[in-house]
Parts: sequence; C-alpha cells; structure tokens
Amino acid sequence: MPGCARRSLALPTDNGGFTVAQIQVTWTQVIALAAGVVLTVGTGAFLRFTKLGTAMRAMANDRDITATLGVPVRRVEAAAWLGCGILGGIAGLLLADLVALDATTLTFLVISSLAAVLIARLRSITVTFVAAIVIGLLHDLLTPIASLTSYRDMTPFVIAAIGLLVLSRHQVMTQSREEA
Repeated sequence: MPGCARRSLALPTDNGGFTVAQIQVTWTQVIALAAGVVLTVGTGAFLRFTKLGTAMRAMANDRDITATLGVPVRRVEAAAWLGCGILGGIAGLLLADLVALDATTLTFLVISSLAAVLIARLRSITVTFVAAIVIGLLHDLLTPIASLTSYRDMTPFVIAAIGLLVLSRHQVMTQSREEA
C-alpha cells in the first residue's frame, strides 16, 4: 500500500541478557525455560486432577472402553487438539526468536524432541522435560569442542540409545529380582 510505513515488533527479549560461566544467556532462553517448567507442571496437574485430563488419559489407554463409559470422545479429542495448537503456537513464537525457522533446524528440533519422548517411554511428562533439557545442554556443550562439532547433531540419537539401554537394564534387573 502506498504511503504506509513498514512496521515491526521489537521483542523485549532482543536486548542482551546475562552471562553465566562465559555462556551468554538471552532473556528469550530464560522465558522459554520458565515456560517449559510452567507448562510441564501445569500439564501434569491438568492431566492428573481435572475431569477432562482424566478423560484424556483414559482415551490414551483405551478409546473404546472410554467411549463405553460415557466419555464424550469427540469433545475430548477436540480439547486435546485445541490445547496442542495453543502450545504449538507458543512454541513457534519462542522458536522464531531463538532459532532460524528453516526446514533443517525444525527437523533437528523434532528429532531431539522424539529422543526425549523415547527416553521417557511416553509415560512421564517430567522425565520427558528433563531428558529434553539434558539433550539440549549436551548438544550445545559439544559446540565449542572443535573435534566433536561435526558429531553434535548425533547427540539426540546417542542420548536416546544410552537412556533406553539404561532403562531397559533397570527393568530387566527389577524383573529378575521379582522372579527370584
């Protein structure tokens, strides 16, 4: 449109941050971490203590039995999709300020997320969150090491494999103790 000035929105997180042990931490990273903690605790409480959350957990276990018990399956599904859409939008806003939103970056973010979910075995939101933090920290700690920089994209795979091996070993040991 002629005569219209171009507008832009300057995020309050754009101006600096602080340094911890020679690592620059931006305010967007702090907000993202705080939002992750709040969302993890809030989602866990929602799924455990609300009627809708209980219905969602029941549907995850067995959809047919949940429908037989009178749970409005379509409404619960719609609520789940709405919640996921809102959380995805929040994540997109934070990611747009943290990383370049291109196909390669998003692919590696999804792979890291899947690795965290695999470590938690789709059972615990808290374990998933902690695994995601560990994967992210190890991935970024490998960046300054010149000899490992080319291998840092393998971090999610390696951590997921180690996590699954440790968890399966613990499970086998527990089962063998129960049999004895």
